[in-house]
Amino acid sequence: KHKQSSGNQSQLCQSGFDDHAKMFGELRTAMNVMGLTRQEQMEIFRVVCGLLHLSNLTLEDAFLDANDGEECYLNKNHSSLGPALTLLGVSYEALNTAVTRVQFKAVDELVKKHLNSAQAVRAVQALIKGAYDSIFSLLVNRVNSSIVGSFEGRHSTAAFIGLLDIFGFESFDKNSFEQLCINYCNESLQQQFNRFVFKLEQQEYKREGINWEFIEFADNQDILDLIDKKHGGILTILDEQCMLGMRCNDRTFVSAVYDKCKSSSDRFQANTKQKAQGKFSIRHYAGIVEYDTAGFMEKNKDEIPMEASELFANSSCDFIRHLAIVIASKMHGNSNDNNNTVDKPPPQSSSIKRRAFKSSISRVSVGGQFACQLQKLRRRIDETHPHYVRCLKPNDQLRPDRFDPNIVVDQLRCGGILEAIRVSRAGFPQRYTFEHFVARFGVLSSTLNAASSGYQPCRPQRIKLGPINTPLKQKAPLKYRPDPKKECETLVKLIARWIVTEREKQTQGILEDEEDEETCQTDSLSPRSFWKNHQSPPKSKKSPKIIQTPVEVSKVGIQVGATKVFLLQETFDTIERVRGQVLSVNATKIASLIRMFLSRVRYLAMLRAFRRDGKTKTRRRLADEIEMLRSASDTKENDCNRSVNTFVGSYESKSFSHLEKMSSNCSEPQEFQWVSVGHGRFVKRGQSACFDNFQAL
Repeated sequence: KHKQSSGNQSQLCQSGFDDHAKMFGELRTAMNVMGLTRQEQMEIFRVVCGLLHLSNLTLEDAFLDANDGEECYLNKNHSSLGPALTLLGVSYEALNTAVTRVQFKAVDELVKKHLNSAQAVRAVQALIKGAYDSIFSLLVNRVNSSIVGSFEGRHSTAAFIGLLDIFGFESFDKNSFEQLCINYCNESLQQQFNRFVFKLEQQEYKREGINWEFIEFADNQDILDLIDKKHGGILTILDEQCMLGMRCNDRTFVSAVYDKCKSSSDRFQANTKQKAQGKFSIRHYAGIVEYDTAGFMEKNKDEIPMEASELFANSSCDFIRHLAIVIASKMHGNSNDNNNTVDKPPPQSSSIKRRAFKSSISRVSVGGQFACQLQKLRRRIDETHPHYVRCLKPNDQLRPDRFDPNIVVDQLRCGGILEAIRVSRAGFPQRYTFEHFVARFGVLSSTLNAASSGYQPCRPQRIKLGPINTPLKQKAPLKYRPDPKKECETLVKLIARWIVTEREKQTQGILEDEEDEETCQTDSLSPRSFWKNHQSPPKSKKSPKIIQTPVEVSKVGIQVGATKVFLLQETFDTIERVRGQVLSVNATKIASLIRMFLSRVRYLAMLRAFRRDGKTKTRRRLADEIEMLRSASDTKENDCNRSVNTFVGSYESKSFSHLEKMSSNCSEPQEFQWVSVGHGRFVKRGQSACFDNFQAL
C-alpha cells in the first residue's frame, strides 16, 4: 500500500507485519540459499526500488500537456523522476521517448505517434508490469536451477513435481476480457481432464482386455474452436482487429464476432438486445456466461511497449539488460527459459534492437500470449501423471461451519466432477494388481472355503509364543513361489461363487417373506391359526451352500485383465463389507484371548495373595467364633479341646456337659464338625448316629 504525502509518496503501510527488518533479513537469507551473490541481490533491489519510484509517475503532475493536450512530456521537476533515472540507469530523453511516443508500421512506412497524458500513464503502467513479470521469470528460473542441481542432462532426465492452481470458473454480473481468458483456460483444462479420466481409462480397459461398452461423453472441442480457432475464433478476431490499429474499436470487433461466430457455432448466442449493447453469450460446460465487449481492444493491447526493450537495453545496469532479453523474447511470443538466467553476460544493445519489433502489428497480444502459455501448460501436463485435488467453497460469505449444498453442487457441476463420477461408477473404478488384490482380499479365502464345505472352525489350539516357535517370515525361493495371476484367479472364482450364492439367498428370502405375508393375510382371522403360527417354534430353513459349479466372474462385476483385477463399485463395496466382518471376527477372537490371559494373570496374583494372608486371617476369625461359643455355653465344667484345620475347617472337641444327656448311649467322646449356616450361626455334624442330626447353637 502507498500512503500519499507532500514529499515521497511511496511509504510502506503494510498491516499485519511490523518487523520489516526481520522480513528483509529472511529474504536475504533465502537469496543466499538459492545461490544469488551479493552483487546480484543488490542489482535486484536496485531495479525494484527504481520501479517503485517509476510508479509515482502515474500520479498527478507527472506529465505536462503540450500541443493542446494531444502530446505530453515528463515533468523534470517531479520528485520521483531523478531517483528512477538513477536506479534504472537510463537517461531522461530515453525514458521520455519510451513512455510518450509509440511507433507502428502502416503499409511500408514507420509511423510515430505522440501520446497524451492518459495514454502515457498507461504506457508507464505497462512498462512497470512488464519489468516485474520479467524479474519474476528470472527469479523462478534461478530457483529452479538451484533446486534441480548442476548434473549433466538435468533438463531431460530430472524428475519434478509441479503444482498447478487451476483458475476457477467465473461468471459475474459483468464479465469482460479477463473472464473470457479464465473460462477459456477452464475449458481447455477440462478437456485435458476429460481425456485423462475418460479416454485414457477406456484405453486401459482395451489394453487389459476388459469387456467394456464405451461411453460417449460430451467433448468441449467446439467451445475451444469458438474461442481460439484461427480466422474464426473470438481471440483471433480480436487480434486481427488490434493489428488494424486506429481504424478498429470495440464496436467493429463485436460486429465481426457476430458475423463469423453466430452461424458457425451453436455455443454462441446473441439476441437483439445483446447486439445493441455489444454483448454476447457462450454456453460453457458449466453454464451460460454473458460477456461485455467494452474494453476488449484496449485490454488485449495492454502489452509492453516496443520502446521498453530498447530503453532497458541501453541501461547501465547489467540486470536491467537481462530484463531486456526477456521482454524481447516475450514480444516475439517465444519465452525461452534458457535465456532467463541472472548470471549470463549482458547482451549488446544492437542485438536487442534487432530482436525488437518495429511495429505493433508484429507484436503478440495479451490473448495470444495467454493462448501460447496455455498450450505449453497442456503439453507439460500431458507429459506427466497428474493428480487432481478439487477445492470447494462451502458458502459465499466465507464463514466457517456453514455449508450451502446448492453452492457446492454448482461447483461440482462446473468442475465436471459429477460427469466424471457418473462415468467412473459406470466403469471399473476399483482396480488392483494381482499381488495387491491377493494381499488385501486373501483373508477371505479360508472363510469362504469353510462356508463352501460346511466346515465349522474348531476351537483354537494353545498358542505357543517365543522365539523358537515364531521364526522369521522368509520369502520362498523363486521356483517355489505361486504364480500371482493363477493365485488371483482362484481367489476371484471363489469370491464370485460366494456372491452368486448370496444373491440366491436374498432372492429366496424375498420369496419366503412374500409367502409368509400371504399366509398371515389368509389366516389372520382364525384364532387357531394365529396361536399356531405365533406360538410354535419356527421351522429350520436350510440355507443353500455355495455353488460349486464354475461361475462367469464378469457377471458378478469382476474382470481379470492382463496385469490387474477390475471391480465394479457395487462388487467392491460387497467384498469390502465381508472383509471388514472377517477382520472384525478375528480381531474379536484375538482380543478375547488377550483379555482372558490378562484376567487369569490378575486372578492368579489375587489367589497367591489370598493364600499368603489367609492363614493368619482365618485363625483370627475362627478364634473369635470359638470364644463366642464358649461364652454362650451355660456350664463351665468341661473345657473344649479343639484342633483347627485351616484348609478343611474341621475341628475336634470333647463332650460338653449339656450334650451328655443326648449322648447317653455313647461311651466315648465323639468327633464332630462345625458347619456354618450363615449369619453367625453354626451347627455341628457328628460322625456317629448320635450326631446325625444338626443342633443349632
